[in-house]
Amino acid sequence: MPVLDIKLSRIIQLLGQKISVDELEEILFRMGFEIESKEEKNGEIFLKIEITPDRPDMLSSYGFVRALKKYMLLSPGLDKYPLKYNPKYKIYVDKSVAEVRPYIAATVVKGVKISEDDLDDLIYAQEKLHETFCRGRKKASIGLYPLKKIKWPLRYYAEKPENIRFRPLGFDVIMDAREILEKHPKGIAYRHLLEKFDIYPVFVEGGGNVLSLPPIINSEDYGKVEVGEEEILIEVTGTHKPTVEIVINIMASIFAEMGGELYSVEIVYPTHKERSPYLEPKIWETTVDYINSVLGLNLQAEEIKKLLNKMGLDAEIHGTNLRVYVPGYRADIWHPIDIADDVGRAYGYDNFEPELTPVFTTGGTVEKTDIVDMIRELLIGLGYLEAFTFALTNKEDQYSKMLLDPQPSVEILGAKESKINIERTWLLPELLKTLSYNKETSFPVKLFEVSDVIKLNEASDVKAENETKLAMLIASASADYTQIRRELEFVLQSLGFNSIKFERTEHPSFIRGRVAKITVNNKGIGIIGELHPQVILNWGLSIPIAAAEISISKLYEWKYNPVEVAP
Repeated sequence: MPVLDIKLSRIIQLLGQKISVDELEEILFRMGFEIESKEEKNGEIFLKIEITPDRPDMLSSYGFVRALKKYMLLSPGLDKYPLKYNPKYKIYVDKSVAEVRPYIAATVVKGVKISEDDLDDLIYAQEKLHETFCRGRKKASIGLYPLKKIKWPLRYYAEKPENIRFRPLGFDVIMDAREILEKHPKGIAYRHLLEKFDIYPVFVEGGGNVLSLPPIINSEDYGKVEVGEEEILIEVTGTHKPTVEIVINIMASIFAEMGGELYSVEIVYPTHKERSPYLEPKIWETTVDYINSVLGLNLQAEEIKKLLNKMGLDAEIHGTNLRVYVPGYRADIWHPIDIADDVGRAYGYDNFEPELTPVFTTGGTVEKTDIVDMIRELLIGLGYLEAFTFALTNKEDQYSKMLLDPQPSVEILGAKESKINIERTWLLPELLKTLSYNKETSFPVKLFEVSDVIKLNEASDVKAENETKLAMLIASASADYTQIRRELEFVLQSLGFNSIKFERTEHPSFIRGRVAKITVNNKGIGIIGELHPQVILNWGLSIPIAAAEISISKLYEWKYNPVEVAP
């Protein structure tokens, strides 16, 4: 969990009133945070405060104290940071960065006078965001520049590393981009983000001088911010646009809290234009009934609005419907349940009255569990062994080895292990993987698995849903379509389904002419056949395999039911 290092005196200074460590600890506990440790040195109290990963806006002194002020009702409600506009503030983005680091956002700040404490805060927030929310600078990285040295408009493009030459921050010599990756401490630490490309991104001001080599290092001559600066350019580049937008909003809001005037910057992409930062509040629709049903409370609309103000949100009341406004720097509101959670934190979870369930009930299995258990019993009775495979897998196993083109799937961003980078979309490849790990076993072998896969679904609030499937295979010298069909048909009939059809089809993973589509009650539920020899060889196997995979969810019409909120 990210940790904010902060002095108690700094909190008191920005808060504008005294607060003890005990009082702070109590407030933070109610907000959902805690003090990890405290240490006293030379009369100063140093605190380490755990901040949940979904609140990167609190990884700075100003952002932390802003949230504290709202919860303490010193400055409740939605922050509105007005943006001024100067038509000369433009950044031209070249198409050359599209494959390297395609996104950029920026803002100009005026009317601040950066103190030593402020500069320390800014550098600390920058590095904390890099380490955590920005995923080691991969998704986004931040640059700060003294505005007085910059000529407009600016350019963001990609260039061969030997053609990018400037004096990197902290160095006295001019170096090219490749030398920076090899010799500069930041270059060595983050070179993995660029070294695989033939061209590197570069940020240049109107006079042709290099401002920075994103996401590595700023220029010593044009990208060094010092104490006393009054006008600043903030820039964020990245590979993930939502992260870039949140990060520029967080940095802009920090400077606004410092008293700075914010100016928007026009980003001119090859295909469109936009202005950053993106501080317009996000709007969510929910209802009083929904929030009360989640929390088990009986709050009125006005009470909910006041509690949202305590968390830095605001709401318009339309009868029992609520239109909730979320500040642009908040990264943790993805669903109405998150709004309900903020209401609960503001209300105080320690203020909830525990209640006994009004109806006495006894536990029992749901229909799905009974059906899955029956399928298991039937297949074990037919001589099958049950396998339990991992939900996490990779595209090669799910698609390439099965002679399929990659399909849309839930991917794990920033996965460190190449063999674990997606959620499985079908079970059969994982059964074959199990078989390949057990080549020394004696054949014939019958394997099955009945478990969930994850499919993309735009109708779902999380854009994905679970689907329960059954996969089964027979590996033996005599394995054929007839045998696997006979046994699957037995299972389906035992479950009470009689209108079963096997229709000729084609599928790259199976031998042509020995594969069929399975339909039950005129509804397609899966595939069955003899595996293609190349698929068998791809798994390091050398024995005929007949296999089938069906959707139990489609068979029983188990559907995803999204959470209903007010229109």
